[in-house]
Amino acid sequence: MTAKVSEGKEMEKADSVRDLSCVAYLLQNFPKYSETFILNELLEHQRCGSSVRVLALRFPRDGRFHGCIAELDSAAEYVPESYWDKPDKRREATWEAIRQAPVGLFKAARRWVGWQADFRDLWQAILVKRWAARRSISHIHVHFGGYAARVAFLSRLMGGPSFSATLHAFDIFRDNVNTALLRDMIALSAFCVTVSEFNTRYLCDEVGADSTKVRVLYNGIPLSRFPFSEKPREPGVVLAVGRLIEKKGFVHLIRACGSLFEQGNLSRCDIVGEGPLKDELKAEISRLKLKGRVNLVGAWPQERVAEALGTASVFALPCVEAKDGNMDALPTVLLEAMAAGCPCVSTRLSGIPEIIEDGRTGRLVDPGDETGLTAAIRDVLKNREEAMRFSLASRSRAESMFDVRKAVGTLGSWLEQAANESRLAMTSSKPSAQRSTTINSPELAGEILA
Repeated sequence: MTAKVSEGKEMEKADSVRDLSCVAYLLQNFPKYSETFILNELLEHQRCGSSVRVLALRFPRDGRFHGCIAELDSAAEYVPESYWDKPDKRREATWEAIRQAPVGLFKAARRWVGWQADFRDLWQAILVKRWAARRSISHIHVHFGGYAARVAFLSRLMGGPSFSATLHAFDIFRDNVNTALLRDMIALSAFCVTVSEFNTRYLCDEVGADSTKVRVLYNGIPLSRFPFSEKPREPGVVLAVGRLIEKKGFVHLIRACGSLFEQGNLSRCDIVGEGPLKDELKAEISRLKLKGRVNLVGAWPQERVAEALGTASVFALPCVEAKDGNMDALPTVLLEAMAAGCPCVSTRLSGIPEIIEDGRTGRLVDPGDETGLTAAIRDVLKNREEAMRFSLASRSRAESMFDVRKAVGTLGSWLEQAANESRLAMTSSKPSAQRSTTINSPELAGEILA
């Protein structure tokens, strides 16, 4: 019996294996504590036997790492952050770009001047092109439409690998987003993924993006890390997780908790996260005399968040649109709460209604509606029968729509196709680059552009 089960698992794994040996992820920072979705993605590629290289433009700054970072088989590599770091490699890469693709280098430099971008973007793009050529990387994938996307774009203009991007929210909705650059980046890409239908409509209608290049793919989460249980939850406990920034709407949650406490419905509310609004939120808690009832508990590792999601009565994320236009697109933590069966209360904003079906898998209120937020949380806290219905329906929806295995399987097929097409185009135009030795190391940080 055991042998048959094992054989079945091996066959399942073999069916999902994709050839991503010519694919690399180019990231602004890696690892980054708040970007668990990227780490989940990389681990799922690895689980399927399709590990991809990681090249980062910045060293990690958080000083904190989720435990599952140790599960990655290969170390990340890093592009020099300073112009004066590794000058020999920078000179070699620049000379190669001048000798091999002078027209492409001129196009990239002209585009860089037009953007009035950081000089670092240009010379890092030259280094990325050289790094990719020496490792036979034919396609690069980036997350967000910021630094990494600009570097991938410039590298491509120089004759470097094709690229694709996953666009989220911060890189789409803020008032200071360069929409012309974003539009051009999407046009030059092999494809762009975004995390909701709402984002797709915005990119096509407001940014003017090429609709044939934009694909919707919901974030996926590792369901096994958020186990579902029908055990009774801790009465009156509300949990919230997110950076302490305006778009999370935590000030509205604190005020709603004040009303809930007065009504005798709240035991405590734990807000997990760090951010620039910490002092402002702490002052609001003090003003409402909620110390000990509403707690700013700091950042927690994913494992502790999962444990809390398994016991809290309500998960609340009252997202709003920030003054600069920034807003959440498809908050990963909502998916995690649903997977754990923690009844969710959130807002009708951007892609959130694509996650939570109001009245079926949770409750939605209008952004900034503190009265509605109070009533929604109170109803879930008091009505245990409804809460259990939400819990069961949420887990079912997470399994059908937000399983990281399905999401990464789809993305992997797109990356494989893009890499194959790029490799064919590159080999038909020039001799294949010499392949370097693969780095297999459990260490957090690999070499700097070996």
